[in-house]
Amino acid sequence: MPVTIYDVAKQAGVSKSTVSLVINNSISVKPKTRQKVSDTIRKLGYVPNQSARTLMTKRTNILGVLLIVEYPSLQTNYFDRDTDIFSYNIIAGMPHSLLGTGCGLAIERFCISSQKGETPNLLKGSRVDGLLVLGGLFDRDFARLLKASGLPVVVVHRDHEMFDSVIPDIEQGIYDAASYLLKTGHRRFCYINCPPGFNTNKDRCTGFMKALNENIQQVKEFWIVDAEHNTGKGGYDAIKKILESAKKPDAILAANDSIALGIMRYLYEKNLKIPRDVSIISYENSELSDYSSPALSATDIDKERMGKEASEIVLKRLKDPRMPRVSVKIPTKLILRDSVKERKGN
Repeated sequence: MPVTIYDVAKQAGVSKSTVSLVINNSISVKPKTRQKVSDTIRKLGYVPNQSARTLMTKRTNILGVLLIVEYPSLQTNYFDRDTDIFSYNIIAGMPHSLLGTGCGLAIERFCISSQKGETPNLLKGSRVDGLLVLGGLFDRDFARLLKASGLPVVVVHRDHEMFDSVIPDIEQGIYDAASYLLKTGHRRFCYINCPPGFNTNKDRCTGFMKALNENIQQVKEFWIVDAEHNTGKGGYDAIKKILESAKKPDAILAANDSIALGIMRYLYEKNLKIPRDVSIISYENSELSDYSSPALSATDIDKERMGKEASEIVLKRLKDPRMPRVSVKIPTKLILRDSVKERKGN
């Protein structure tokens, strides 16, 4: 027979309601009694009935993580899709804020292109207490759908006027990467941006142009290309188009690591050596950066911290629904590896 709340109450010498208060972290229970009940729960191996708790408290103790993706998972070649490491790293930071809260995570991938007009499962019924949205592809109609759910929503990697948000300092991160290429003597620049449908496209381009404009006397040529897709294939196709038009950059800045790896693959196929023939630097800094060949220099955007901050905001919003809208900006940091060469006297 499974252990019940009545068994815990009897063993601890308290009422069932006291056990319930301890389980729900009520501050009305004396510390000595709380400790006694907690010890009894551990000793007996009692697991609270989540369905009953949800009915009583109107809370599920589950936060939803909605991954907004561009493609269905099984209908495209993997090289045509994002690596998912971006989302994985952000999610990895979330449990740091949930320790001791009794909250867990439920994750749903939602394809914004193939499920137009559909409602994510996390919004159906009372499945979650709050929502963390990863990916900035959604439009105003989808934003209204999120708002109508009544859930606390935090958008990660996009500043949105309707919701709390956590973003890296995108413009500064791209600016720092471009400035480093200038500092190391590069004069012919190619910037391969994320697709224009992404909300961050303009901020990234602004950071790139700011660096070049501040040092315009050093710049001989530059080209800006929007990748068709935010994937390895997007980077591969974009740099192919540049090089086949007889343009010869000595430095390439990529909007993210997926695009950068596609670029690196094309350069390898054309026997162009990195960084001997062309330097490359990326914005994001995933685990792939360290394991590429050569190791990829990149702007680190501290994705785990973004996840931690986002989940903290949801918890605060649950306690105080009326608090002012929060927008947290995370500083970035340039990580130098092996993919950029000094080109003095160029």
